[in-house]
Amino acid sequence: MGHPVKQTTKHLVLGAMLAILGFITTAADAAFPDKPVTIVVPFGVGGSSDAQARVVAQALSKRWGQPVVVDNRAGGQTVIGTNIVAKAKPDGYTILYIAFAWITNQFLIKELPYKTSDFAPISSLGRYPLALMVRSDVPVTTVTEYIAYAKAQNRPMNFGISTIGASMHLAALEFANQTGIEMVFPPYKSGSIGALNDLIGKQIDGIFEGAVFKPHADGGRVKALFMGQKERMPGWDLPSATDVGLPNFDMTAWYGLMVPSATPSAIQEQLSADVRAVLAEPDVRDRFAGLGVIAGGMTPKEFGVFLEAQRVKLGGFIERNRAQLSE
Repeated sequence: MGHPVKQTTKHLVLGAMLAILGFITTAADAAFPDKPVTIVVPFGVGGSSDAQARVVAQALSKRWGQPVVVDNRAGGQTVIGTNIVAKAKPDGYTILYIAFAWITNQFLIKELPYKTSDFAPISSLGRYPLALMVRSDVPVTTVTEYIAYAKAQNRPMNFGISTIGASMHLAALEFANQTGIEMVFPPYKSGSIGALNDLIGKQIDGIFEGAVFKPHADGGRVKALFMGQKERMPGWDLPSATDVGLPNFDMTAWYGLMVPSATPSAIQEQLSADVRAVLAEPDVRDRFAGLGVIAGGMTPKEFGVFLEAQRVKLGGFIERNRAQLSE
């Protein structure tokens, strides 16, 4: 028989080891997330991007039983917010919201403080068709009439943009290219909200924005003339680009989510699956529709392929319009 004291010590040590192993196993198996998650939106409060992110945050919070916070970090053509996520701990608790500028900044800013390889795609969120909206006092009702009106003004048209290289910027520039209208593009630190307010106040001539601003068109505060994509948008009786004689016009905004690339693959997959699940919920899709967004939901691989196609498309556009896109 062993010595009673030695036996007791052995049992205590064994018990302690089992307790430690049990703690490690429990920690490793802990459900993600087990604390608040942050979605960093590199745009200001009040615009479409902010609104979408909050819809997704609320749905994910309900699904996870954890707070999901939207952190607006506008500035630097979205570089400030993007860099915050690039430097964040890669544990899935800090997510980046991206839009057009994710691609265009790669061509417009010489030295970014992060690399695109610092991020991994999670899922698309949706598409945001852009409509041409002009001042309410302009004496036109069609795109053809507006083109003639703009050319007769003997001055550049002022089209407000949220930031250099944003979707509303590239859409306006493409419209100028295809119609021969001369334009200048004042950027707004307050984003599309500031541009819309100045359009309503007749301080600028036009913007390209989505159905989140449809109530202003319905109320007569601005005029919406056409939807800048090849097909009509459900829920808004506007002619498409094809309908108005611009069949090659297609500058539709899009949005998605990314995380630091070092985030464990299992967490990346779960994030993507959960985001796609909430995007499939009827309530979320309806709320997106109310913001003018057609809900999406791609796997990480699908979203990666989509981003590469956008890089080729938008990169080519920028190179063809380099002079007009310089600040």
